[in-house]
Amino acid sequence: MAATAALASVGDVRAFIEQYYKAWHGTDEDLILSYYAENVSVELPGMFINGRAELRDKFVRPFIAAFAGNSHIVKNMIFGKDIVVVEFSFEADHNGPFAGRAATGIPVKVPGCGVYEFDPVNRKITVARIYFEFATLLKQISSHQPQVLQELLMSWFASQTISNSKSGSEQLRPH
Repeated sequence: MAATAALASVGDVRAFIEQYYKAWHGTDEDLILSYYAENVSVELPGMFINGRAELRDKFVRPFIAAFAGNSHIVKNMIFGKDIVVVEFSFEADHNGPFAGRAATGIPVKVPGCGVYEFDPVNRKITVARIYFEFATLLKQISSHQPQVLQELLMSWFASQTISNSKSGSEQLRPH
């Protein structure tokens, strides 16, 4: 991402978010990560991620490997001071391993919403809360499987969510 002026207007923020989502269309993890502050905090359903390295390993790499060429179709944006809420549709083909599932080639379409806090001077996302229906995604990529396998996959995801929620809540307890 080239260095440019601070995010000073709604138009600047809109362009920044559109560029950010366009970066996800490729597989350049460094480009995607360049939109995040080094100490970014990201919350996803059942998962808390702290820092760019953890974000790369737990979120960016799995998604660009499993859904290379994905698109985030922006439906709506709501702007505030140093924050933007983005309603989107995640659309891709399942073309790599994800959540223990080999590539299926199945197209997916999942609604989502991201709340992004950002540093307008450095043009970096500092906090992200991404609300995304992982269960819907898993159901779509296993839709060609018999019902019993779909249920096993959903059970696996639920166990991962509970496990990650416990470790995340333990991190949030005061010391």
